[in-house]
Amino acid sequence: MTTAHDLATRFRDVDAARRTHGAELVDRVVEGCFTADPAADAVVRAFRELPGGAGWRLLEQGIAGGPGALPRDAPDALRELLEPLETVPDWVDPNRLRAGAIAYWRAGAGPLSLSLTCGALAFGYQSASLSRPLAATGRLERMAPRRLAETAHWVVDVTTPGAMLPGGAGYAGSIRVRIVHALVRDHLLRDGGGWDTVNWGIPISASDSGSTAIGGFLTIHLDAMHDLGVHYRRQELEDMTHLWAYIAHVMGVPLDLAPPDYAAARAQMRAALAIDSGPGEEGPQLMHALLHSPAAAIQALPGPAQRPATALNAYVLAGFTRRWMGDAMADRLQVGHTPLTQAALLLRPLSFARGAVTGVIGQEERIGALERATVRRVLARGRAAKAPIAPQDAAAAPVLRAVA
Repeated sequence: MTTAHDLATRFRDVDAARRTHGAELVDRVVEGCFTADPAADAVVRAFRELPGGAGWRLLEQGIAGGPGALPRDAPDALRELLEPLETVPDWVDPNRLRAGAIAYWRAGAGPLSLSLTCGALAFGYQSASLSRPLAATGRLERMAPRRLAETAHWVVDVTTPGAMLPGGAGYAGSIRVRIVHALVRDHLLRDGGGWDTVNWGIPISASDSGSTAIGGFLTIHLDAMHDLGVHYRRQELEDMTHLWAYIAHVMGVPLDLAPPDYAAARAQMRAALAIDSGPGEEGPQLMHALLHSPAAAIQALPGPAQRPATALNAYVLAGFTRRWMGDAMADRLQVGHTPLTQAALLLRPLSFARGAVTGVIGQEERIGALERATVRRVLARGRAAKAPIAPQDAAAAPVLRAVA
């Protein structure tokens, strides 16, 4: 049955998707595109009534010490955001979170970085619904290295064993990102930015946030890793799904869009992609910024070496991006043609060799810790960002000053 939401231009072939993927699942994704994050949005509105900077200090106080550490006159909205998160839900198994984080890093930082850049982040530009809010803030084109470094910091934090539990760096960073998303949403809906809710849905909606976490950082990422020759045990897939479902929960995604298992995660993403109308006019510009942004390791090179290194890096990334999204989508996003689309085949023996010797060279958890430490050192040498984005920094950006 066709609904008013079905006619929104962000969708295509909704009825066909219902027949193929199931009406209940498709309707859940469609409805999620018009669902915001009421708890985080209420915090942003409450902070607007406080003196400059006071809200952000309270947020950090509440994240660090829990709602009980907040002063009595702190906004109720902040308590209502934090209190449910302080108790780990019954459906979450901390041991599986830990196992999922260990599995996420098993293949090493190199393949992980390649997959996240050319798979997860590039995935976001295939959909106007995902890229439009980012383009509206102007952050990626002008501040691409910083934004990419922020994302890298956040991924390292949320996939560190134990760090998604209350008090951990991943938990804290995810709440901050949630508030950043609420700030962007507030700006686009409140400040006359011309956001077309009828056709575009809510900016950074529940479904969009779910697609980013469950699609970009899980299923799309794992497809790319498989292409690189990395093979996961069934339990590893389930544990990584468990981890990312909980990450999505902390970031405000409703439980009905946080899949309970890997099969459900893949089904949800197939449904979401089936109804998505594809990239917007900003897509090629954002993709160019992604591929040509100097990586943190390149920023650490001597000045004269950075430009050719960035050009070579963009050439390599274009090959993997085109391979993983397919020629038709790559052409729409103006990703260059390069023979390096076959480079993944050359990396498969390395992935196999690494997997074969992991038990010899040390425990997977210890190796993952060393890999994360290396990534953090590389990020620290870059000029873009020393830590994940903080809400007060996002609010201070020119386009968001109205919500500071």
